[in-house]
Parts: sequence; C-alpha cells; structure tokens
Amino acid sequence: MNWRTPMSNSKRILAALLAGAMVLCAGCGKEEETEEESSNSTAVEVTDVTSGAMSSEYTLNGKIAAVNEVQVFPLLAGQVQTLNVSEGDTVSKGQTLFTVDTSTVTSTMSSLQQSYSATKTATDRAIESAKIGVEQAELAVSNTEALLEAGAAAEQDLTKAKQALTQAQAGVAQAEAQQSASLAQIQASMDQINKQASLGTVTAPCSGTVTAVNVDRGGMASSAQPSVVIAENGAVEVQVSVAEDVFTGIKVGDTAGVTVSAVSKEPMNGTVSTLPAAANAQTNLYDVSVSLPSGTKPPIGAFATVTFYTDRRASTISVPTESILTGNNNEQYVFTVNADGTAATRVTVTTGLVTKDSTEIVSGLKAGDRVVTKGQSYLSDGAAVHVVTSDAADGGEG
Repeated sequence: MNWRTPMSNSKRILAALLAGAMVLCAGCGKEEETEEESSNSTAVEVTDVTSGAMSSEYTLNGKIAAVNEVQVFPLLAGQVQTLNVSEGDTVSKGQTLFTVDTSTVTSTMSSLQQSYSATKTATDRAIESAKIGVEQAELAVSNTEALLEAGAAAEQDLTKAKQALTQAQAGVAQAEAQQSASLAQIQASMDQINKQASLGTVTAPCSGTVTAVNVDRGGMASSAQPSVVIAENGAVEVQVSVAEDVFTGIKVGDTAGVTVSAVSKEPMNGTVSTLPAAANAQTNLYDVSVSLPSGTKPPIGAFATVTFYTDRRASTISVPTESILTGNNNEQYVFTVNADGTAATRVTVTTGLVTKDSTEIVSGLKAGDRVVTKGQSYLSDGAAVHVVTSDAADGGEG
C-alpha cells in the first residue's frame, strides 16, 4: 500500500501551477508577436483577376419616337366643325378624326338641284311632244295606205307620209339625247361638289396611336401643317444620336441596354434596328434607332438612356479600374499579393478596353492572380501586407 505525504501533494500542485503559467506566458508572447507583425504591414483589400467577355460601353441619352409616323393633312381647308380624337387615343383605319365645314363647297348644290329638276321637266315635255308627233305620223301612214288601196291616194303620198314618220321618230331620239346630255352635265357638277364635300370628313389612314393633334374645334384646318399625327400600329423605338467613334463600333442586330425611367428604373435589352447611311448634316452625328422588346410601349417623347457595347471581347482578363496606378512615363502597374497574403509585388501591366468599372489587361497578369484594390497607394515592391475585408481596412483607397 502506497502512502502520499502532504509534502508530495504540495509539490504536485505547485508544479501544475507553474506549467499553467508557462502556457499563458507563451500565448501572450505569440499574441504580442502577431500584433507587432500586423503593425509593421499594410492592410489591403484584394480581388481575383477574372477572365470573361468584355466590351467598351457608351451611355447616351435618346428619346422614344414612333417607328413610322403618319401625318394627316386635310384635303379641304376650312373651319373644324367636329374633333373626335385627342393625343394618346388609339384609332382604327378609316375612323373619323375630324370634319371640316363644307358650306362654301355645297353652296351651289341647291341651285343645281333646282336646275336639274327644271331641265328634266322641260325635256320630258319635249320628248312627250315628239312622241305625239310620231303617233300622228304613224296614223297618217296608215290612212295613206288605206287610201292607196282604195285608189284615192297616189304612191307618192305614201312615200311622203313614211318620210314624215321617220322625221318624227328622229325628233324623239333627238329630244331624248338632249335630255340625257343636259341632265348629265348638271349631274357631273353635283357629283363634283359631293366629292369635294366628302373631303370634309378626315379619316385615319392607318391604325395606331395619336401622337399629336394640331387643330381645335372652331379653328382652321389647312395643308400648312399636319392636323393629326399617328404612330402606325402604336409601334415605338428609341432614337439616339451617336458620335463617329461609337457609330463605327455598332451594327444592326447588336444588343443595347435601354432604360426608360417613365416605365421602369430597370434596364431592358434593346436591339439596334437601323443605321443611317451618313451623318446628320446639321449635327454631324449619326441618328441610330433601337427597337424595344415586344409589348414594351413607353409614351412617345419620353427620355431614354441607351448603352452601346463596342469593341467586344469574347474572353479577356480584366481587373477593377481602381486597382491600376500610373507611374513615371505613364507606366501603368498594379500590386499583387502572394499566396499567403503577406507580401505585395509591383507588376507592370499593359491595358486595353476600359469600361465603367473594369479595365482589360493585355499583359502582365493572368487569371487567378490576386490584385490589391484598396491600400495600393501605400505600397512598394515587396512590402509586407495583411489582407482584410472592406469593413476592417486600415489603408485609404488607392
């Protein structure tokens, strides 16, 4: 049986206490060493160099306009009697837009109608009289034939009677021809008036949306300006003017980002639909049309923001533009960090495309490298660093 003396127990307790104190001291030393190391290095934020599609971006302001705008002019000038549409209305082909006073055109219609009636009455009487003459001539021929058979008339008498009948029949034909000609002349005048009067009713030449109404009820309509403007079928597009450097980089069918704040703050994908053959002579800019997704119909005249993408790269290396610094002789360089994030290396780079946030790296980096994005202005080649998140960064922006 083993007996433990009080002295041996005390020694064991003392040894345990000493061991714990040594461990604590060792931990404190390591923490002090880490803090000292951190204070001697620069805090930086980093990002991985990526590889992917890239293009130059140009954002310009444009305006919503009709794809095909149809201007409606009155064919008969005059005072507007009725106005049936207003801006924004949807109309169908053939629908009445407005009417113009036709009283000046139709003012002679009543007298022409009276003339027609009087002429018909007079010529009817002439025809009737001529027909009576025919009847009498026919009776004379019949009587002469009877007398000839009885020996009371000569053959010469019958010939004269027949000649008189022929003349009477010709008189009927002449009277009827005169009536037809006289009535036709008057009718032609009335038809012309009716045709002109019909021009007083102005109808929509196509279906679509009314984008402008330039006449008022009671006002005058003339050919000096379009009375109504219609966006055919309601189809709209974005019209935007671009400089030559942008124009040469786009083609029909290219995708363009479009934001119409009147509809939504979110951008949509439009398509370059038409390109001009030459620049606008007044502005020296190129007027480009961009079609919108099917079913999208923002109000005509609304402003739009259009982003064109040019110089497209299918696969290229890029870094945040903020990570690139410029040295002597316009040398461009970045700082990369090693695998364990403790040291920075200055790397000269050659750049290419520049977008809103990124810059293409033609040479100097490869995908997967870690580039300093914040704190780089405080670094030199080989500087000690420690990587932090944006919330814990000690260095200023590069």
